Amino acid sequence: MKKFFITGISVLLLLALFAFASCKKADGGNADELVGLQKNVSSYHDAVYVGGNEDFTAHFVTGAAEKLIVADGKVGDLERFATLTVTPLSASLFNNTYTYTLVGETGEVSGELKKDVIGATFSAEAEGVAEIGKITAVRVVSEGILTSEVPLADKLEGALGWKDVLKISEEELAAQITAESDTGELPREIYVKLVNAMPDEDAPYYYYVSFIKSPAEYWALLLDPVKGEVISKKV
Repeated sequence: MKKFFITGISVLLLLALFAFASCKKADGGNADELVGLQKNVSSYHDAVYVGGNEDFTAHFVTGAAEKLIVADGKVGDLERFATLTVTPLSASLFNNTYTYTLVGETGEVSGELKKDVIGATFSAEAEGVAEIGKITAVRVVSEGILTSEVPLADKLEGALGWKDVLKISEEELAAQITAESDTGELPREIYVKLVNAMPDEDAPYYYYVSFIKSPAEYWALLLDPVKGEVISKKV
């Protein structure tokens, strides 16, 4: 059961990442600020906000990633991303145009939501979110039709940070890493993500950590985000 779960998430995540593009140069992307296998990380999450009401579900995820992610085992320059995704819950809302306002504890940022090419979702890359504090809600507006405020909660609040999770993963995979890095460098790129069993929004969230040499060759771990316990492993 656990093996199926981690394999299913791996496929979904890799498919999504191939189509991913991000927007702004990463804070902390300077190689001088990273040590050890932190330099192999090509994508990570540092906040994952989730919420829903009678009209929409919403996800707002921040972190850093390569501008164009290709699962080739190599790490390019990282850029910050702040991706908002909104999903209408009724067919009558699919064909509207929308704007959004992310509501933070110290301010707000607004922009336009664009319909995604694949799926019944709308998304945006938000700017200036670092200046508005902890996000509390997103207001979705279709002018003259609908204003809907979706409360958001950060699933990473109180959880371990990505560097801590990476350290635990490195210890769990010590034998594999040692066997493959006899030259002093591990020929893999690493993703550190917070995921759940899609599409169930109420399912528990886990850290998914993958050490990727190619789309077909990777190690992967699922970890409890608070305790850091390894739930499942694929090598």
